[in-house]
Amino acid sequence: LKTNDSASTFVASQIFETLYMRTFDGTSYEPLLAAALPEFSEDGLTATIPLREGVTFSDGTPFTAEAVGYMIDSLKDENYGSQRPSIVSSIESYEIPDEHTIVLHLAYEDGVLVAKLAHTNGAIVNPKLDKSQDLLVDPTGAGTGAYVFDSATTGSKYVLKANENYWGGKPEVGTVEYDVVSDEATAVARLQTGEADLYPTLSADNVETAKAIPGYTTVSEESGAVYYLALRSHQADAINPLMENPEFRKAIFEAIDIQSYVDSVLQGQGTFLKSLVSPVLVGYTPEMEDSYISYNPEDAKKIIQENGWEGQSITLLTSSREWQQTAAAYLQDQLAQVGITVNVVSQEWATFLSSAKEPKVFDMIILTWSNVTGDGQQMLEPNFSTANGVRVGYNNEEFDAAVDASAKSTDLEVRKSEMTKAVTKIQSDAIATPFFSPNTVFVYNSNRLDQVELDKGALFYVRYFKLK
Repeated sequence: LKTNDSASTFVASQIFETLYMRTFDGTSYEPLLAAALPEFSEDGLTATIPLREGVTFSDGTPFTAEAVGYMIDSLKDENYGSQRPSIVSSIESYEIPDEHTIVLHLAYEDGVLVAKLAHTNGAIVNPKLDKSQDLLVDPTGAGTGAYVFDSATTGSKYVLKANENYWGGKPEVGTVEYDVVSDEATAVARLQTGEADLYPTLSADNVETAKAIPGYTTVSEESGAVYYLALRSHQADAINPLMENPEFRKAIFEAIDIQSYVDSVLQGQGTFLKSLVSPVLVGYTPEMEDSYISYNPEDAKKIIQENGWEGQSITLLTSSREWQQTAAAYLQDQLAQVGITVNVVSQEWATFLSSAKEPKVFDMIILTWSNVTGDGQQMLEPNFSTANGVRVGYNNEEFDAAVDASAKSTDLEVRKSEMTKAVTKIQSDAIATPFFSPNTVFVYNSNRLDQVELDKGALFYVRYFKLK
């Protein structure tokens, strides 16, 4: 409930479960801890959800509607520390008619409800243990998932064991060990020596190397993820006060040849986008692409020269991940060609996530969004709305209104129209622009494992893996 980065989710999604989950092809949702999809009232403001019976948390506590209510209450509590309170924003109240039914009373007709309840930040935890222990440090007994926490060396190794009493049947893989490595070269080396069986986040730089490893299979698939560039636009947040000027921001985006980056650096392992809501997400429309700020170095130079902005510098915040370092060097070179200096601040992942929320740390940032829900509204609201978009800090009422309206309808055409307004606004204002959609590229030991698959949000579930 309190983490929202992919690395943490790789571990947490084995221990904890949600009411629903996105199908692997990304086209729909299926019940997980829920027993069926919600039954809505005629006005769409009441959703009745039956829950799976015979499920227990790994400490033996029965899973009941009380735990679902606890999840809702916790996400609504500002002091709880959830990264995604928007998951339950439409829920005004709930009632529990029996142990295996929860009835949600909604503030509006929520077209994203099931998608949000499939998000890992809406995972169901054992209320008793969440109150008595820090689940970020020790999640023992707190999940209903196929694996239980065994041990951890913080920042180095995490070990899970198969849940002997898992309601879905004991998984074939008995032990899952996560080794945390500081760079991808080390990760690939461990695959080459047979020390590792799965690497789920391979970059384009190492695809050919991975393909050459005997007994390992490299898979590259289209994803729903969107990697994007964002600019701070308020003097209170940015380092360079010129970031408040939309023409300066436009010149920055016009100076970057993203198409060439995708073609040359990604080597076919990603897709060039013109919309922050990508074509594989629910809600996309071709009209969104009309607001894309295209590569136009001549116009960028003209804007910079006419305003006397030659020699201006901006600060780019990146993580220390290898692909972001490659991207940072590319952005430095591109902007140098129009007279803007880019100062790169690189931080390890946890520090980066924290710093990105602070004012006066950067002007420009590389951010990623896997979008595990598959819904475009869930790309826009968490990342850019005034209530939730603390990293970008857009804070625009017109944008907020369109995003809000795109959630408050079950009519897909209405939702698409409002999402189009939102994307048009933020892209036209030169606040954020898509960088690319990365392929989901992973490598696994095919001598040992079978049926290894990642979903469109780039998540894997070891319970589905088979041993050879």
